[in-house]
Amino acid sequence: MEKEKIDLIREALPAVKNCHYLNTGTNGPLCRATAEIMKKESEKEFLEGRYLPFLSELYKDMDETRSLLAEYINADYEEVALTHTATEGMNLILWGINWQPGDEIITTNQEHVASLAPITLIKNKYNLSVKYIEVAYAGDYNEKVLLESFRKSISHKSRLLVVSHVSFSTGLTFPLKKLAEICHENDMYILVDGAQGAGATPLDVHDFNIDFYSLAGRKWLLGPEGIAALYISKKRISEVDPTFISPSSIKNRHNLDITSPYIIPAPYAARYQTATSINRPILLGFKESLKFLLKEVGKEWMLNRIKTLISSLRKKLEEIPEISIVTPEGTEAGFIHFLIDGWSPAAFCTIMNQRKYMIRPVPEQHLPAPIRVSVGFYNTEDEIKGLVENIVDIINKE
Repeated sequence: MEKEKIDLIREALPAVKNCHYLNTGTNGPLCRATAEIMKKESEKEFLEGRYLPFLSELYKDMDETRSLLAEYINADYEEVALTHTATEGMNLILWGINWQPGDEIITTNQEHVASLAPITLIKNKYNLSVKYIEVAYAGDYNEKVLLESFRKSISHKSRLLVVSHVSFSTGLTFPLKKLAEICHENDMYILVDGAQGAGATPLDVHDFNIDFYSLAGRKWLLGPEGIAALYISKKRISEVDPTFISPSSIKNRHNLDITSPYIIPAPYAARYQTATSINRPILLGFKESLKFLLKEVGKEWMLNRIKTLISSLRKKLEEIPEISIVTPEGTEAGFIHFLIDGWSPAAFCTIMNQRKYMIRPVPEQHLPAPIRVSVGFYNTEDEIKGLVENIVDIINKE
């Protein structure tokens, strides 16, 4: 039964049979249903035009997509807003908080520039302070040390922790539930960069007690580029202003009193949706991707399989003397990061790519800048074995 299911899944994801697809952390493979509905909708719009009823259909599909996302992350529908990218979601929260001069943001040395860049802008604009927690990797990582370092960094001015769910640069899965607990004990918010989290590791925003979680559509959730989502806890919605405003951010979009200095925002998280009309082929494609994961693959099965494959890969890599694994043991999501003695990660990945093993290096600015392998639920045990065999072959030949 297991083999039959994997065969059916791989049949629905043609790209994974064209190469050894081990780079979902950059872009996930599109499922057949996603590609087909995007093509069909684009052709329909091209041939028939984009007429007025299109908008009512569009908003219905937006609501259905938000409901699927809410189901996946265990949120309420009203707490999910559609965005274009995970970076946009990070910006919406960072710019929407009512900052006061001297307020502090705490973050880590393992964050993506998608978080670091907007933090830098608002720091300068609002005269904020930013503290960076040093997080160890490999065998030096210790969760208790991380939590204690965070506690010690908090002052009476600290208002927000910005942290990844899974570090793109080391593969570490941060202990979000424990971090959120510390935040709330100290009257702080927690904003999570979930670009590498949702779809790669268990996520329950209510159980974790997260305030804000920005996720990507195009990575582990197998959606197309140009669509993502932002979770905002209901209890925080009144505390974060919309960064931008558009007709879709307003309750009853055309019912605006121009003699009043006020607007009535759309209910709950919908007020943060900035697109007047979202690209419908992309929206429908993402909706199909979510349905594929939830209804055909199954969230629990998917995450368990990723965990099993990652564990198998780690054990095999640990047997290679030239390899140093960067991802702390026991914190893996869908990633394994490692260094190879005497090799530039970029050069090694180039050779592996030529052999159709699609892996990548972490940009060299993000030390230790290792090789990164993303393992998806659609990968096979034979691919994991072949990956390791090719790694050993390249090491031995050079």
